[in-house]
Amino acid sequence: QGGKAALEEAQSQGNDALLGLKAYQYDLVCNGYEIASGGIRNHLPDAMVKAFEIAGLDKATVEERFGGLYRAFHYGAPPHGGMAAGVDRIVMLLAGVENLREVIAFPLNQQAQDLMMQAPNEVSDKQLKELHIRSAPPITEKKA
Repeated sequence: QGGKAALEEAQSQGNDALLGLKAYQYDLVCNGYEIASGGIRNHLPDAMVKAFEIAGLDKATVEERFGGLYRAFHYGAPPHGGMAAGVDRIVMLLAGVENLREVIAFPLNQQAQDLMMQAPNEVSDKQLKELHIRSAPPITEKKA
């Protein structure tokens, strides 16, 4: 809240003031579980650059890495936002289970592996051929 001016004022007052900045963020919580989250996003290019500057990126880096969004903001993008529900968390609460993996359609273990599909896994030559994918070793420069 407050755009570039609020960011500059907070920056001049130090880290505690930066941590005290407010945003238009919304969460819907049920029994201690976040079941929806959203907010109003920044739409001002100068505030965008200032926020990234505080995070350690200069204007040139912001323009390089986020150029499309940065340029779009110059054309007068309106304030925009939204909210999304975590349907999986709602189902978890309705089912009375404590672990999200119990209701997820494709649960992963602690190592981010899908044990039913055995993924991730090596791709066979047959699968690559079936999908018309050619795998080539990386090109390395020869030393003269």
